[in-house]
Amino acid sequence: MLSLCFATSVFTQEVEDTFANTIEMRHGLMLQMASDLRTMGAMAKGDAAYDGAATSKAASNVAAIASALSMAQFPAGSKMGSAADSSALPAIWTAQEDLLMKVADLNTAAGALQPAAGTDLEALKAGMAGVGKAYSTCHKAYRQAE
Repeated sequence: MLSLCFATSVFTQEVEDTFANTIEMRHGLMLQMASDLRTMGAMAKGDAAYDGAATSKAASNVAAIASALSMAQFPAGSKMGSAADSSALPAIWTAQEDLLMKVADLNTAAGALQPAAGTDLEALKAGMAGVGKAYSTCHKAYRQAE
């Protein structure tokens, strides 16, 4: 009987939020990027010792994630208030061209950061500035502030 209740609960959850997997994947991508940016940011700020290998890995992760971002992670209907755990603002769907331009800017910045990050601390700082600007510009426009 307990397994039947559990199975019904899981099925009900899936039916109620058809975007749960997409939003979980979207969050996972963003959390990984944020983690890698924190790693490099700590070094850029002097809060952690510079480590070329660690920054190279983190920059590669950021570039890979940025290259994967598209409207596929933002299907219509997965906005805040319509889908559980979504912080996506409705503007994503009304200004898709702008969103995709911001994603392209992030890709450009991440592409510049990737080879520079493992070079030295100054190159890391310069690369982080571009990625940070692209990341925050997109979030200010398209993500509900926490």
